[in-house]
Amino acid sequence: MLNTIQIPIRDYINKVAVTTIDLNQAAGTYDLFTGTIQNVVVEKLIIQMPDAAAAGLTSISIQTNETTPQVFINSQQGALGNLTALAQIAKEAPIVITTGKKIQLTITGTTTGGAYVCTITVLYKAVVAGGTLT
Repeated sequence: MLNTIQIPIRDYINKVAVTTIDLNQAAGTYDLFTGTIQNVVVEKLIIQMPDAAAAGLTSISIQTNETTPQVFINSQQGALGNLTALAQIAKEAPIVITTGKKIQLTITGTTTGGAYVCTITVLYKAVVAGGTLT
């Protein structure tokens, strides 16, 4: 016998979370989003570069801070040569973000030049009613 769970249709509606981050920072890992209340499934993540060329850094990567990190964008995809003016790097694959876990961006390299503010957009759905990314 197949067991099914009925979840209201409102819980399957796509949600969007958007944030910005300046890549002209010291090398390190920075928080972008945190899963809150209930688990969520990230369906797509897009990072868009500003209308300028990146300088100084070597690469970026975007991943979760789970025990086994799930990678959205690896350091090869996020290499300096790919971070051109208005470039967009996207990952389209379902990745579960557990309540309390984070999506983080890691910068490698040095800082030079002025601000280099990127926009990160995430399309996701709650696994259980109330799940959000903040």
